[in-house]
Amino acid sequence: MIMMKKIRAAAALLLMMCILCVSSGAVNIIGSSNAIFRSRIDSKIIAGADLSAEDAAMRLYYLGFLMGTGTDVNGGIEFNLSGGLNRLEAAVLAVRLLGVEKSLSEGKYPHPYSDVPEWASSYVGYLFRCGLLFGIDGEHFDPGSAETEARFMSYCLYALGYRIKDGDYNYATAVSSARRAGITKSTDQPSGPFTRGQAILAMYNTLRSTVKDATSAYSEKLVEREVIAYNDAIFLLWSKDLQETENYMSLVGYGNGWIIPDGYYVIKASRGGQSLNVACSGYNTDYDGVNVTLWQETSDVTQIFRLQRTERGTYYIYSAASRNGYGRVLGAPTWSDSVGLYTSTSLYAGEYVIRAAGDGNWVISTSEAGDTRCLTARDPETPGDNVVLDKYDGESMQTWEFVRQGVMNAQGEELAIFVANSMVITQGAYDVYSHMSQNAIDMQPTEGMARAPFNATVVHIDGNFEACNCVWIQSNNPVRYADGTVDYMTVSFMHDNDISDIYVGMQLAQGEYFYDCGTYGFAGGSHIHVCVFRGQFNEYTMHIGNGDVFIEDALFVPDNTYIYDSYGLAWNWISLAD
Repeated sequence: MIMMKKIRAAAALLLMMCILCVSSGAVNIIGSSNAIFRSRIDSKIIAGADLSAEDAAMRLYYLGFLMGTGTDVNGGIEFNLSGGLNRLEAAVLAVRLLGVEKSLSEGKYPHPYSDVPEWASSYVGYLFRCGLLFGIDGEHFDPGSAETEARFMSYCLYALGYRIKDGDYNYATAVSSARRAGITKSTDQPSGPFTRGQAILAMYNTLRSTVKDATSAYSEKLVEREVIAYNDAIFLLWSKDLQETENYMSLVGYGNGWIIPDGYYVIKASRGGQSLNVACSGYNTDYDGVNVTLWQETSDVTQIFRLQRTERGTYYIYSAASRNGYGRVLGAPTWSDSVGLYTSTSLYAGEYVIRAAGDGNWVISTSEAGDTRCLTARDPETPGDNVVLDKYDGESMQTWEFVRQGVMNAQGEELAIFVANSMVITQGAYDVYSHMSQNAIDMQPTEGMARAPFNATVVHIDGNFEACNCVWIQSNNPVRYADGTVDYMTVSFMHDNDISDIYVGMQLAQGEYFYDCGTYGFAGGSHIHVCVFRGQFNEYTMHIGNGDVFIEDALFVPDNTYIYDSYGLAWNWISLAD
């Protein structure tokens, strides 16, 4: 498992300052002020530096405005830039942009909506008080509905001091007003629904833009309010020297912001080596409040857990054994330290902070401000010992090891999952175009890559032009097919333009991206040709480009897969909350 820690030591910052002082053309930071630094850049900040949405997202992540939508297989932050932005996500981003998130708990912000989750009530209430929820009338906020570009641009304009009530703009002109303010550009306009990538670029541009009737950038105001650290603002927002920014991010640990990836794990106590467990079968499987305990890692008692990172940077820790699919998570009653299993919508469902510990493992703690308690076992060497929440004192704190597993069902079987995070199928099996005699699909995932559908080994490669850079991978163990059968599975991929980084024997974790869209070989456009074979690899029977299993009968589609075109195939869905 990959574990990288974010290092932000004072010595590193001092070293960076020294580097900048002697570097040719660099800014002398020591003794400087905002005004001195601003004299080196335009008096009116030019919004929309030439950054990709990914670059802007990473900068906003390190500035604390984004927490990410999840993680990749190696623990890198994912932002789902091509995904749509819903109304509740937009509200959270807006509150962070306004720099008031930390103060929300200090006061109550009422609103008329009955369908807002309790944790988000203050976010929505604050925007309601600011008069920014124009047109959302009645009792329903509809948190999952798509956010409009106009409303999000209205949030950005509000941050810069523009007000509808003052006649600066109105809801209908919010986008054009944002364009004039430099928040968005005409080339930023989405052809479809307003996306997270569009919103993130708008946030980044807002931070660099000039406040209404002022010469200072909005981010300078946030620095004065101590929402943003001064050094972070210099290198992540104001500097136009990309190398300067890269040096700073590298030196203080930015760029190594790896965290525990979303996925399925055995969670082992670092002392004693025993694993977290809850009842895996019988009545207690779905019994609210069943205790979480420690046991030796054996086939009959070891419990698999699924980690899901929230937009708030916390985690839900789901039990993989939930017979009725209730989405049971670790939690504790507010009146007790005892950790149990509860429905994810329960008052007792817990959100946990998972952070690196000094011993190379991880601390799991509550996210309650001012009342941090850690997941611990009083005697982690005793099988059956109950797991509780205990105060952090630096000594009795329990640390944990996360051992990654594939996507599992309640019986502990690894499920074969769809080979991309988004589904854009352009051709099916035995289709009227080039697949008339081929059992395969063509796909163009928005992320441009294919991932391993199971824990796998690369077993064969054919780099000839006629073979279209074909790569075969085989499951390391028998897996559950979407049609219900259990067997080894082999999957082949074609058309990547460069497979020099792939080799026979290469190990792939389930969900790991390894194969790119391309045009190598016989291809009418950039795509990936995918076909599935039952059983272990056989070079004499598993022919190039023509599988023996329909892909919809082989691969489950997780419920967090973004569907753009499913090609009308009868996919088998799985809920990752089960």
